[in-house]
Amino acid sequence: MRKLNHKPCSPFILFFTVLLITFNTTAEEILFSEDFQSGEISDEWVFFGDPTSIINLDRGNPAPCFCNNGDSMYGSGIKSRRAFSLEEGMVIECDIFLSCHPRGAWVNSEFGIYALPQTSGDPEPPSLISIFYAFSGELDWMAPHQQGMIGRGIRNQPIPSLIHMNQWLDGWHTFKIEITPEGLCSFMIDDSLLSSHQLLLLDSVDRVGIVLKGRSTSWGIALHDNLLVYLP
Repeated sequence: MRKLNHKPCSPFILFFTVLLITFNTTAEEILFSEDFQSGEISDEWVFFGDPTSIINLDRGNPAPCFCNNGDSMYGSGIKSRRAFSLEEGMVIECDIFLSCHPRGAWVNSEFGIYALPQTSGDPEPPSLISIFYAFSGELDWMAPHQQGMIGRGIRNQPIPSLIHMNQWLDGWHTFKIEITPEGLCSFMIDDSLLSSHQLLLLDSVDRVGIVLKGRSTSWGIALHDNLLVYLP
C-alpha cells in the first residue's frame, strides 16, 4: 500500500484559519447585540411606559441586566431605534429570568418585533411577533393556579397559551424567535422547539424594530439579558 506523506500544518496557519472561519461566520450574521454590561440603557433604545425601565445592577447572566420595571397595572419597556429587514429572515434570542411569589400575579417578561413605521399613537408599540413568560398566582382571579404561562404572539394569528410551565421559573433561560426567509416562525426555549407557524404578514411588513417589555411587581421580578439578533 502506498504511504501518503502529509506535511504538518503550521500551528500559526491553523490558528489563523480557524480564527478567519469563526470571524466570517459570525461577523456577517450578527445584526445587533445588547448585554447591558455598561450599567446603562444606551441611546440605541427609546423608553416607553411608567414607571421607566431600569438596569438591575445586582442580577443578570452575568450582572447587570435589563429590568422592564412595569407595575401591576401597566407595562414598561424599551424599543430599538435601529430598524431591521425581514427579507433574509431573523433570529432574536434573549435570556429571561422570572420569579414570583405563589400568591403573586401580573409578572411577565416579553420580547419580540414591531412593525415600522409605528402607526399607533401609543408610545408602546404593538408587537408584531413576540414571546412572553408570565406567572399567575392566587391574586389572579382569572387563573389562580400558581402557574407559569408561555405566550407566543403573531399578529392576527391566534396561538393558545401554554399553561403550567413552571419549569423555567427562578432561573435564566434562553428564549428564541426564529423567522426564516420563507416565512416560517419558530418559538424555542433553551433550543427546545415549542411550535412553528407559517406567517401570513410578511408581504405587508418591510422594516421592524426590537422591543423588550413586561411587568415586575412587589410579588416578583422579570428580567432580560444577552439580547442577540442575527440571520438564520
